[in-house]
Amino acid sequence: MKKLDVPIACNLDAIESTDRTTHAAAWSLLQSSCLGSDEEAGAVALRYPARPELLAAAGEWIGSERLCCAFFDFDLSVAAGASEFVIRVGTGPEVKRFVLENIAPAKGLPSAP
Repeated sequence: MKKLDVPIACNLDAIESTDRTTHAAAWSLLQSSCLGSDEEAGAVALRYPARPELLAAAGEWIGSERLCCAFFDFDLSVAAGASEFVIRVGTGPEVKRFVLENIAPAKGLPSAP
């Protein structure tokens, strides 16, 4: 599938005002529960405990965040029997840099040792 040429720009108005509280609550729960972040080729992997409420929050956050930040690729991965799940955010070097500068460190997410 060919990548769309989407500018690296957030559009906060893309999330309906009635959905912003839910979006913020989902991100707050994810932020407080993050086990760490790892740099990968063109993306940042955010790691979380594989608890049902966090998986639900991840789906909620991704569902809204993709509207406001259409330049992000998201990959939610849960391996069979795993105690953690991963959200990968990125699309390449520029987007990875944006995630590192605006999501991971700005939100105080720990890096892998």
